[in-house]
Amino acid sequence: MDQAENLRELVKNKRQEGQMPMPGAGAEGPEGEEDGRDEFPSFEKSAATKVIAVASGKGGVGKSNFTVNTAIELSRMGNRVMILDADLGLANVDILLGINPKYNLSHVIKEEKDIKDIITETEYGIKVIASGSGVKELVNLSNQQRAKFIEKISELEDMVDVLLIDTGAGISKNTLSFMYAADYSIVITTPEPTALMDAYGLIKVVSSNKSSVPLKLIVNMVNTKEEAKEIASRVILLSRRFLNIFVEPYGFIYRDKNVLTSVMTQKPFSVLFPDTKATQCIKDIAGRMSLRMAKDNEKADVKEPMNMGNVFKRVFELFKQD
Repeated sequence: MDQAENLRELVKNKRQEGQMPMPGAGAEGPEGEEDGRDEFPSFEKSAATKVIAVASGKGGVGKSNFTVNTAIELSRMGNRVMILDADLGLANVDILLGINPKYNLSHVIKEEKDIKDIITETEYGIKVIASGSGVKELVNLSNQQRAKFIEKISELEDMVDVLLIDTGAGISKNTLSFMYAADYSIVITTPEPTALMDAYGLIKVVSSNKSSVPLKLIVNMVNTKEEAKEIASRVILLSRRFLNIFVEPYGFIYRDKNVLTSVMTQKPFSVLFPDTKATQCIKDIAGRMSLRMAKDNEKADVKEPMNMGNVFKRVFELFKQD
């Protein structure tokens, strides 16, 4: 049983016992802890929202954990951050954050709620749009439903600086569509041979499409920096030699027993263990992402920024059946 399955079983038991917490539990971190925002640099913001997809070739590599904790660190650096849980059918973001959203994307699709009604504010300074049962109806939207949904999504553009899309593991049409639509995609892998092969398989499928999508690689659960460098070099070399694409190394995260502890307590490890090895790695990666966004915003000759409405137009174009 992998980490995700353990987590779902834990939540199932807690919900049966009536112990699941409700969203909006306040704006502070753990008891007696400052939120730490002043410890991090702030960056000038652009009106355009940066859309970043997080993907993996297989489950159990820590993709959702990375998304949640990176979102928190980006928020601490002064960014307005929202997570869109796009792991349709097997969502974990709400579980990792210890929240229980009352509404999710399926309510928007069924026109029972407006997009802004399903946003969950968290105590960690980030916003979440939850997935849930029925969201796979996205694939079967009529043109009219699609137009309405795009219009509602575009309403969020002025609310956030960064939209992190936590996609489903593997090479499903949904996952690929969100990756193609993003400004860039982060692929998460581990040193495990099956995870490496599946990550390469995902990169291969993504690169075979005519849509160009910049790819970044993060190696999770490594024991040493040298191991991370070796794993990343292997994937990058294979991608360049056989796929003729460059996958940018974007960092690594140490194997850390505190991560599992945080998962079981449903508190992000960057909050519960701010000084642990994994958290320091996440801070480094989030800092790199913020600096990249700041540099992009300073360029006067950049192409016209992609707003969220255009992002989802691209998504739904790819959803259409041939």
